[in-house]
Amino acid sequence: MSTTAHLPATAAATPAAPAPARRSRLRGLAWLAWRQNRLAVWTFGGAMLAVCLGLFVLHWQFQDVIYRTTGPCASPSSWNVPICQNLVGPRGDLMDAYSNLTHRPFFLLPAVVGMFLGAPLLSQEYERGTLRMIRAQSVSPVRWLTARLTVPALLVTLSVGLFAAMNSWLWYDMHRLSFGQDEVFPGFTYATIGLAPLAWSLFALALGVAVGQLLRRTVASVLVTGVLVLGAQVLMPLARVHFLPPVTGTSAVGQGHAQFTVPIEAVRNAWLVGRGPVLADGTWLSPNDCYRHGEECSNSGLAWGSWHPLSHFVPMQLIEGGLLLAVSAALVLLVYRRVTRTAA
Repeated sequence: MSTTAHLPATAAATPAAPAPARRSRLRGLAWLAWRQNRLAVWTFGGAMLAVCLGLFVLHWQFQDVIYRTTGPCASPSSWNVPICQNLVGPRGDLMDAYSNLTHRPFFLLPAVVGMFLGAPLLSQEYERGTLRMIRAQSVSPVRWLTARLTVPALLVTLSVGLFAAMNSWLWYDMHRLSFGQDEVFPGFTYATIGLAPLAWSLFALALGVAVGQLLRRTVASVLVTGVLVLGAQVLMPLARVHFLPPVTGTSAVGQGHAQFTVPIEAVRNAWLVGRGPVLADGTWLSPNDCYRHGEECSNSGLAWGSWHPLSHFVPMQLIEGGLLLAVSAALVLLVYRRVTRTAA
């Protein structure tokens, strides 16, 4: 009698259950949007994260200098102490490092966003012909465009927003040192702190997308976007000065110096927009007027000044940011209308 055990027929016929397939959390348009933007996420997002880490390290290095400047070395009697005498060098080095790291390079940040994140977004779709293939699917143009814009918009908002917060934090550290001059209005400082970096970057992204949709050529869209963003940044101060009425004041000065002197409040962390001498009859002249009224200007002992104080910084950025976001929304709406029309 055979002792071989026989399995039941049903058990022998049942195949082994396949291992469950690994499912991606992203599907459909979300997966497509991620695949199309992952290179930008890793490169731009990684670069901005590295910059923010550098700013945090610089902030940490500022703390000891701030403590000594505002504490043991704050009084004139401490200036002969060796630890206070050696404070000027590290303080200046940190300020130079801060300015060189954030001011001039990141004034160009919106242009970089518009040129390399916004302009190629749709222009590449038209050049490669992939837009026709997408339209053949059962996805509406509105849903496709929304998915296409979401990832770069979130990338810019998170990365540039973090940079703006870190850089504003670091500027406040520098401002507490009360050493040297780094006014928020002139130069490159205004564009790299507060709301300005994020508002300008979102505007540049929307402008780049609109230009790419209009031109439908990647290289041309990149170049035109860069020129338009930089041109807008250069021209904006001409309008910014009128966002709020400036503060005016007068101060007594020595005769012959009225055309070169301004009230002390207009010197530090303020945007001086006008100055000149005040004549004996109360007439306010500009320095250029002194070419025709040289004797009156020399005899004047009173100077006037017109400036935007530091307290105007936040309201100005809110006004400017609101204008930029409104223009950005209009550009995105234009893109939606053109995409849906051409898809019809």
